[in-house]
Amino acid sequence: MPDDVLGAIVATARVIGALVLLFFLPGYLLINALYPRNGELDREYDTLYRLTLGFVLSIAVTVFWAFFLNSLGVNASGFGDVTAPNIAAGLIGLSVVFFVLGWWRGAYPWMVRVHPSLARLPKPGPGELLAEEERDHRVRIKLQELAERREALRRSIKDAERRMRLQSTEAKSYYETVRDKSRAELKTLEAELRKLEEERAAELY
Repeated sequence: MPDDVLGAIVATARVIGALVLLFFLPGYLLINALYPRNGELDREYDTLYRLTLGFVLSIAVTVFWAFFLNSLGVNASGFGDVTAPNIAAGLIGLSVVFFVLGWWRGAYPWMVRVHPSLARLPKPGPGELLAEEERDHRVRIKLQELAERREALRRSIKDAERRMRLQSTEAKSYYETVRDKSRAELKTLEAELRKLEEERAAELY
């Protein structure tokens, strides 16, 4: 590849990187850190809100960082000078901080694909808490209904076994069928109960 073409590609990449750093990345990561839950800004246009606010906040972060550098004054190392390297270094550092804060608050659930130990889930908001309480209430009602049904089946099995001992051969066959049917239903019901209890325990803990 000719040097001039390679130089043009590098220059274009630098311009694109500078534009992303100046006008998008810090603000977008800051928005994710402030509002980590998906749909928290808007149920329908959450992504659009994040992109727009990310653009606005990136400009604000860049301006404030330049003001901060200017307020320091130029020291022996030249750190306080408002130059491209100093601005870029500051914005990259702030972007890293915002990303780590957003990850800590659960804004990036896809990080679990990098490593399971990086999994972080956002805490539920007020509306989500109400929905969680309502869902837990429904689960508790379902568990209660299943438990009552289980006790009824156990009583039915005991009654069928008792009647089997007292009845004639034909009647005994009928109650044996009732007992076996109740046992099969009880087995299915207990499996459903265990599954519900395990799911509820996983959600709570």
